[in-house]
Amino acid sequence: MNKPIIFLITGLSGAGKTFLLKTLEDEGYYTVDNVPPHLIKYFVDMICSSDVDKLAIVSDLRWKKTEQLREAFYDIGENLPCNLQLKKVFLEADATSLINRFRKSRRSHPLDLPIEEAIVKEKEILKDIKSISDIIIDTSNTEPYEFRKKFFQIIKQKERPLKLNIVSFGFKNGIPNSADYVFDVRYLPNPFYIYDIYKFTGLDQEVSEYLKDFEDTKKTINKLTSFAKFVQDKYSESGRVEAYFCIGCTGGKHRSVYIAQQLYERLLDEKRDVSITHRDIEKE
Repeated sequence: MNKPIIFLITGLSGAGKTFLLKTLEDEGYYTVDNVPPHLIKYFVDMICSSDVDKLAIVSDLRWKKTEQLREAFYDIGENLPCNLQLKKVFLEADATSLINRFRKSRRSHPLDLPIEEAIVKEKEILKDIKSISDIIIDTSNTEPYEFRKKFFQIIKQKERPLKLNIVSFGFKNGIPNSADYVFDVRYLPNPFYIYDIYKFTGLDQEVSEYLKDFEDTKKTINKLTSFAKFVQDKYSESGRVEAYFCIGCTGGKHRSVYIAQQLYERLLDEKRDVSITHRDIEKE
């Protein structure tokens, strides 16, 4: 018999839990939806005394038992029986995607609040559970086939180091929805006020030459590099596969672009798995 495995799935309403459960059922998993939080332990014990070796269960806020759900997710990982593998999966999506899905399905949110308010409240309630989850997937703007592919890529590549996605942005255009960490570099000198270089960006030599010699610039790059490496290593140990470092200045064209690019190049030089996106560099 294979080593038993359980996927314990939760997350935001409308983020794709039911779809994931059906996907796992197609892969030969025994699946159970809407499990009361206090019965999660029963299913863990059951798998050790049955012929079932692949189980996926969903437990979420439909039971309105907020504290029970939180306690169940915190307690279940300790002293697992029968050499059991247990992976906590958290699904999320941005508010726009969730609202669109509720409108299409014509279903109400389980918190029985106006949809925008319900989404905000549910995120707050579940943030602690998200923080201890082994797998976190954002399904925003994701087609079902893309979601399925992404999930199986993740569980097959758990030994891969975490990918760090570095994003520069302008606060005036809003913080990226995907952000795990947000760093504000508006304390650095602003090239926007230097007539000879304000039309350039943080990728251009003119802006680079202006910013690079400030002591605060050097310290910022050094500290961000050190922290990024620490986070990447620790998240990799936990099985998480990606995180977003978002670095912002006022408009997203000068300071944040320069700092993000320098961070990216340093990590790339160390052969780390990183990507770079300058979200607002072309915006006015």
